[in-house]
Amino acid sequence: MTLLENMAGSGRHFRKFLRSVLVLGITVVLVFTGIVFGTLEYRAGQELEVLKARERARVQLTSWLLTQAFDHAASDVQAFVRMPSTLAYNQSRSPEDRQLLTQDFGVQLAQKPTYSQLRFIGIDGSEKVRLDRLFGRVLVTPERQLQSKAGRYYFTDSRSLSDGELYVSPLDLNVENGVVDAPYLPTVRFAVPLTDQPSGRRGLVVLNVGGELLLDTFRFSMTTQHQAFLLNSEGYILHGPDRGRAWGFMFGLPPAFASDYPEAWAQVQASDSGELLTEDGLFLYETVYPLERIAALPAVDAGTATADSYFWKTVTFVPREHLPGTDFYRQPGVMGGYLAGVVLLLALLIYFRFSHFRRQQLRREIVQQAKRFRDISSVLGEGLIVMDRAGLVTYVNPEAERILGWPREELENRKGHQVFHVHEEDESQCPILLAMTTQTVYRSKTEVFRRKDGVPVPVSLNAAPLSDDAGAEGVVISFQDFSEIKNYQDEIQRLAYQDTLTGLPNRRVLDERLALALGMSDRHDRCLALMFLDLDHFKAVNDTYGHDAGDQLLKEIARRISTCVRKTDTVVRMGGDEFIILLQEVAGPESAERVAAKILEVVAEPVVLTEGKARVGVSIGIAIAEGQTVTPEQLMEQADSAMYEAKRAGKNQYYVWG
Repeated sequence: MTLLENMAGSGRHFRKFLRSVLVLGITVVLVFTGIVFGTLEYRAGQELEVLKARERARVQLTSWLLTQAFDHAASDVQAFVRMPSTLAYNQSRSPEDRQLLTQDFGVQLAQKPTYSQLRFIGIDGSEKVRLDRLFGRVLVTPERQLQSKAGRYYFTDSRSLSDGELYVSPLDLNVENGVVDAPYLPTVRFAVPLTDQPSGRRGLVVLNVGGELLLDTFRFSMTTQHQAFLLNSEGYILHGPDRGRAWGFMFGLPPAFASDYPEAWAQVQASDSGELLTEDGLFLYETVYPLERIAALPAVDAGTATADSYFWKTVTFVPREHLPGTDFYRQPGVMGGYLAGVVLLLALLIYFRFSHFRRQQLRREIVQQAKRFRDISSVLGEGLIVMDRAGLVTYVNPEAERILGWPREELENRKGHQVFHVHEEDESQCPILLAMTTQTVYRSKTEVFRRKDGVPVPVSLNAAPLSDDAGAEGVVISFQDFSEIKNYQDEIQRLAYQDTLTGLPNRRVLDERLALALGMSDRHDRCLALMFLDLDHFKAVNDTYGHDAGDQLLKEIARRISTCVRKTDTVVRMGGDEFIILLQEVAGPESAERVAAKILEVVAEPVVLTEGKARVGVSIGIAIAEGQTVTPEQLMEQADSAMYEAKRAGKNQYYVWG
């Protein structure tokens, strides 16, 4: 007799079985449903918090980057106002001083690629001097094309300031002859008034900073799958996903963001930072005060552009449909799993179903942990590679792909030692793989990886063994591109042997080469010459034109001296206006004298400086070593004494010791 027949034979037991199955089935289904919804709700909450944290960090970083962009422009426009040519032109307004001011403005604009325009505007609003930077070139506007800016808001706002006060305009579009430039040229204007006390003449120095740099900073920093907005204080869009909605205030249109999202704009306007969940979606925002750092600069009065009144808003927006949620219809896989689970719970024995559910739960946790590992490793600033016990690559994170230039698909299941590890020994002696067999962590700053294009990449790495209960499973390698640091170390090494101003070798190089040359002279009975050079009248150049002009002159003199000697000779700058020349092999004193005469000739030529022309001479002392035993110090003293003899004899000449 079957079980069903036995149960059917006893109505009371059968009804009890049905009742217990029904109660237990309903209970298990309800518990299962609660678990599923709780898990979904918890996961949605966690994902929402991660999303908020990620977007909040993005807007905060963007706000900080935008603040930095104003520092240099504020300092530079203050410096432009104090230039001698600016003060002279404001006093005289002569064509000669206008030409000098134009030249100085051109030099400044050529050196600052982020600046688009530099002008001197009279107190009546008319442009007096104007230079524009277009396509990498500095263009001077002819006088007949100069415009009047008397009606422009930035002129009327800034001319009422006191001398030295700084005006900073809103970020808007450039306007020429009353018409907005096309294509759009976003611009921020910095203006400082100045007054010539004797004559009472006033003027403004106005610097235009390309706003596209600020917008590029915003765009690159806010690169995300979600929408990002840069707003001004009135709710107008300066940059957003729809460029057609930007710059509405330049054309008399209503503020686009404030019109599209009034509820969000009310809170964004009311506080410096925060988050808001509306029917539209999630908004996270931060206020940018670009003038905070400028107001703190010494000797800068921000005038009407105060740190509190001048601000932008950075906003990231996640639409409602992109937010994490618990809706089944938005997650077909979860919905199908739930229905299948209910059917299986009602169809199978409780113990089997419970065990099956636990196995499903374990698999979900494994998937979630694997996803969490991928999420964490994908945002690491270090490259991460996992290899199994056979040395085959099993995992590569995005940073490792970027550093090595290998797509993950091309690296996985290939031998890492053969593909990207540059090492002379065979695979069995690879220190990275030995970390797995020795169960020790291997650290190195001298390893070299090879990019896909064959370029070697110096790396700093840690290789740690990956083990399980059965023993060694593989090795985990975390590494950083060490190229920049290595280049920096090489640069330090170079600077240790080079004069930073002229690029000539320094005293350390001279000591090494002089000792070597004296040794060769003593052994092979060859002549060498050491020349000590000191510029005449150099102090007058510094006093007349300033130290920057002096540095410019020294570089030119160094270049000229270098043209007078052979490639095998050594020209060294000792500091100040002193140079030393080592002629390693010369026929005799007359050879050194010919070099000295040539140097006197080229140094005597006038040097064209930014501020004008300058002339200097040079006094040269020559010491000859002709195979006899002499120390470097003695030879230096002889050349130095000979130089002073040349000075005493009337300067701008040479003197041979002995």
